[in-house]
Amino acid sequence: MPRPLPADAKDLAVLTDDAVLGKAARVNGDEAHGIVAFTFDDGPNPETTPAVIDALEKYDVPATFFIVTQRIVGKHGERGRELLAREVQDGFLIGSHSVTHPNLKNAQGDQIAKEIDASFKTLAPAVGRPIGLFRPPYGALSGAGRVRLKKLGVTEVIWSIDTLDWRAHDADRLRKKVGSMIEHDHGGIVLMHDVKPITAKVIAQVLDDLEAANCKKLAAGADPIIPVSLHYFLKDGDGKKAQARAIPVDVDKRTAAYKAALPERCAKRPKEEAPADESAAKPASAAKSDHPVGDFGKRVDHPKPTPEPAHSPCLDNPLAIGCR
Repeated sequence: MPRPLPADAKDLAVLTDDAVLGKAARVNGDEAHGIVAFTFDDGPNPETTPAVIDALEKYDVPATFFIVTQRIVGKHGERGRELLAREVQDGFLIGSHSVTHPNLKNAQGDQIAKEIDASFKTLAPAVGRPIGLFRPPYGALSGAGRVRLKKLGVTEVIWSIDTLDWRAHDADRLRKKVGSMIEHDHGGIVLMHDVKPITAKVIAQVLDDLEAANCKKLAAGADPIIPVSLHYFLKDGDGKKAQARAIPVDVDKRTAAYKAALPERCAKRPKEEAPADESAAKPASAAKSDHPVGDFGKRVDHPKPTPEPAHSPCLDNPLAIGCR
């Protein structure tokens, strides 16, 4: 747990001095397997974020919220500040996602100061502790921006599982896609948006699917994909010499408690009904031709979604709900 922020802290070096989460190598999501970390960008949004928090708490899943800080300032940011306080109180990790969500691919001095530095000046006092995590909007950051983060001791966090929830329209399809991507990659860092209504609608089902799949794995004697916090993806050093950072004792205890409680949670889940055997009603040739559908609890080689086009609708309106 980062130490509390001094009440009069104004120096950026103090506002970003997070010895637990800061100063790590750039996080991409492929640093570990068999675990999954959920991350949510662009909030908080009073209309959608509460449902996301409720679902995470129901399934005892850690998460990180990357905050667009203009959402927590002034009179219009009052509810946002309340939600941010709830996220902190409930033990979720908090990172910066800039002030206004611009594309920082070519960011230089003035824009870096207005979007990166200023975000920490707003977010750290609001949270009451240093902020050691930053996720660049669209995953795009200039060399000068990375130099700035390194100087401040802030860890840049990207993702490995891009759900593209910001442009999804079919809730059931999004739910199944997220589950299959987690299964295909055997974990990773999931990118979603707590400001997106469809995400608020499906996140509880996504987490329920993950638990159901883990219960199937336990029953089969296989290792489940455990939901964890970003601590498990942090490394110190670069390249092949990078070493996994030690997990804080309280974080390790929480993960151990989740693993210990999982068999009981599985026992309390509703029993799945066995599918009806329709083969007897079909000709033998038809029964043989049926192609088995891979379920979420089995490893199925699904192709990853097509990468975003170079020109995203969100680039025209970066603050639209659900943009990265």
